[in-house]
Amino acid sequence: MLNAEQLERIRLRYSLAAEMAINRRVLEVSCGAGVGLGLFMYTARFVTACDISFPALALARQTIKADVLLVAADAHQLPYPDHSFDLILSFEAIYYLARPRDFLSECHRLLAENGLLLLSTSNPDWLYFVPGPLSVWYPSTSELAALLREAHFTAIQLYGSLPVDKSASQMNQLRAKLRQYALRLDLLRREHFLTRMLKRLAYGPLIPLPPLLPSSMRIASPFERLTLIEPNQRDNRHRVIFAIAMRS
Repeated sequence: MLNAEQLERIRLRYSLAAEMAINRRVLEVSCGAGVGLGLFMYTARFVTACDISFPALALARQTIKADVLLVAADAHQLPYPDHSFDLILSFEAIYYLARPRDFLSECHRLLAENGLLLLSTSNPDWLYFVPGPLSVWYPSTSELAALLREAHFTAIQLYGSLPVDKSASQMNQLRAKLRQYALRLDLLRREHFLTRMLKRLAYGPLIPLPPLLPSSMRIASPFERLTLIEPNQRDNRHRVIFAIAMRS
């Protein structure tokens, strides 16, 4: 279960992927249960996806069947030949990695000339940011740009989404503060009546995530929902950072 904002985050990142995947060889790293693959797997030239979690891949296989090659793999050492892909996707995963530099080097190795990397990460400089319990490190905008440069990517562009000032009604601010305190105190991982009530207060109405996003949920002109941001400065306005970088 997730709230409307969380669903919009998922729709946006996979709508961006769908715009970029047309007629490209695509790899999604850390695909989880593969819920977003439905938005682009029939328009790309070829799609494969990987994750380190066997249970997540089992769920993906139940939904996707044979339409996408699914592989169990560690993002630090990916089991594909050099220059195999034109587009690599990684959403909300880099902060779980112990060695993000190794991951980005692998992406550079796997991309063909002029291939693109599209990744997203939660912004640690957002006012109500709280790190996830299994996370390792959240790069800021400047740190992410530096990592990409170290991995020899070029034409690096950073974008922000979900600007705080456009969604900060009094109710949203109250919910954000409540989420921040509840997460810091580790109150939401328990499952009983009181935590369910707290989750409803902190996140608003919850809706089920479909096992595979249908094409009807694709956002038209998704790049219009992004704001270009300066890579050498910290950004505290946006909740999510997107990066697009090229292997030249």
